[in-house]
Amino acid sequence: MAKRRKDTKVKNTDGISRVKPIQEVGTDPETGKKIQNIIVKRADGAVITTRYADGEKVGETTSYKKILKKKRIPKLKVKRKRLPRKLKPVKVPDDVANWKPSDFELDEDAKKEVKRREEVKKKKEEQEKRIAERKKGRTKKKVRRVVRKVKDVAKDTARKVKKVFKRRPRARKVKNLVTGGTNILR
Repeated sequence: MAKRRKDTKVKNTDGISRVKPIQEVGTDPETGKKIQNIIVKRADGAVITTRYADGEKVGETTSYKKILKKKRIPKLKVKRKRLPRKLKPVKVPDDVANWKPSDFELDEDAKKEVKRREEVKKKKEEQEKRIAERKKGRTKKKVRRVVRKVKDVAKDTARKVKKVFKRRPRARKVKNLVTGGTNILR
């Protein structure tokens, strides 16, 4: 068996390109010249096929490597840290020694904020109450559904068990005199 010829590696400026051994294609019927091919695989992925007829260059085809589209990597969404609102300077009472919390008064914006927070809290409590009331009647429905399912399963299993234990008449094979085949009788 003939030894398989290896590719020769040639160093270029753009890297190492592989030159495949000369291929004998055959003879041209019109001119009678011997046709050969040389395939060169470049480092960048291009394949150059050169055709020769009796040592003279006849033609050349180049096929470049397909350029794959780069996958667009989506940018990561970075959560921004929520900065607290800047606190306004509080008016300090003149007589600090005898100061009581009842003496302290909020400005307009602070009062609005306190009111808003109270409303939100109230709404949340109402919503939780509504959800709790809605869930009260659900347990009965769930119990009924489970009971119904269990009953259905019990009926099916009972039917299947009866089917297994009920003896059927033994099957007999009888020859059919008309067709010549066999009939199964029970």
